[in-house]
Amino acid sequence: MTADDKRSYTRASTLLPAKVRRLSPTERVGLACRIVTGGIVIDDGPPPPVEDEKLNLWLNMINAKLDYLIRLSPSGQEGVLYAEIEPLNISGGGMSLVTKEHFTLEEMVEIKIVIRVYPPKVLYLYGNIVRIEAVPDKPGVYTLGIKFSWMHEEVRDEILKFDFKKHRQQMMARKIESGSPVTSDVTA
Repeated sequence: MTADDKRSYTRASTLLPAKVRRLSPTERVGLACRIVTGGIVIDDGPPPPVEDEKLNLWLNMINAKLDYLIRLSPSGQEGVLYAEIEPLNISGGGMSLVTKEHFTLEEMVEIKIVIRVYPPKVLYLYGNIVRIEAVPDKPGVYTLGIKFSWMHEEVRDEILKFDFKKHRQQMMARKIESGSPVTSDVTA
């Protein structure tokens, strides 16, 4: 029986704004995966192009001004999440993601995943790193396998009901329209 046969939940690959960080021993007390709504989510994705040239110029100007105001805001402010769109592979029991940061096996991490930007809905997930693999042809880049801990059924249900396939198609179309390079799938 392979590791894939042992999985309790279906895995899905997608692109989502995500951020991972290691937890200090003092932060590991009383953790629980949770869903947070409200706050501000800042994604670095470019806005989709508009066919009307004048409208496009106005929207780009407004976007530049908003970017300026965002840069002025304190990055550590509560309720503000800065996250880059990352390829990830997720299920109700764990996930894998690509990072440039070096982690160690069994290290505990917090993963913030934005599943809806407007209005914001952010999943705070916690788990242990169970696998680390170097990404071929990308020095200093690693794929992390993470097994979730302290998972509430409400959060697991939110992961399972999210339409990752539809979301991935929308993100890929957005990247192609903006001229951004399309990132390859992450496999578990």
